[in-house]
This record gives sequence, C-alpha cells and structure tokens, in this order.
Amino acid sequence: MDRPGKSCEDIPMVLQVGAKALKRRRDELKVSAESVEAHGKGEDAATVGLLLFYAAECGLKERLLIRRGLRDTSALEPTHDLRKLAKELRLPRALDDVLSMLRSCRLHAPAGASVALAELHQAWRYGAKLDGTDEIAAKEALRALIKWCERDRG
Repeated sequence: MDRPGKSCEDIPMVLQVGAKALKRRRDELKVSAESVEAHGKGEDAATVGLLLFYAAECGLKERLLIRRGLRDTSALEPTHDLRKLAKELRLPRALDDVLSMLRSCRLHAPAGASVALAELHQAWRYGAKLDGTDEIAAKEALRALIKWCERDRG
C-alpha cells in the first residue's frame, strides 16, 4: 500500500501470532537446525545457532501465552531476551542454572569482547565469530530450553 510521504521504515511492524503458530515455528526451526547441522560439515555453526535461538524464543513465548491464557503475542513485551522470558516462566532450577552459566558468549580472539545472551541472535545473524567453547555451550543451553518447552504442560 503506497502512502504519500510514508516509507516502510516509518511504519513499525510487530507481527502478532498465537500459541499454535509459535509452537509450529519452534518445531520447524529446530528441525531446520538439525538438518543444517547433520548435512553440514560444521562450517555453518552460525546458522544452526540462529535457528536454535529463534526456536527457543518461539517456544518460550508459546509457553507464556499458554500459561497466561493469552490469545496472541500482542500482550507480551516485544523482546529477544531469552533470560527474561525464562524468568517469567519460572523455569526449573536446572534450566535456570544453565542460563546463569551462559550470561554471555565471548567473541573469538583477538576481539576479546563478549555478546550478551539477549544479543546472541545478532552475533549469529551478522556472522560474528564466537569462542568455540562458548558457542557450543550456548547451543546446548538453547537445546535445553527447546526441550523444556516441548515437555512443559504448565
């Protein structure tokens, strides 16, 4: 739709989706991550991480909608902060410990900086090189979150 004087950049877009769509997308993203990982030779770790991050985000938001009896994401604060979403869900202590250990992911040397968990999707999206050990730990934490979302009946 053309609007004189308005560009797409002027119109914020926040897509509102329901729990079923989030659950479906969580599952699709997880399967895609597994496929990339299985068919790759390890050179596309960022794509796997990005897919897992978004799968976990969809899963956590889906569980929030279900637990709160909400229709769609319009009632949730727009965020990519998995720690915040997990806190709102009052995850079991074991998962809380996994997230606590994963406060940030170091960038590959010589950068020396680190990326907060909430910004990890950006590092993967833009191709930042992460410390190998931290990246593996991040992916395992994301897999644990996804698995919890799949099993949660709360």
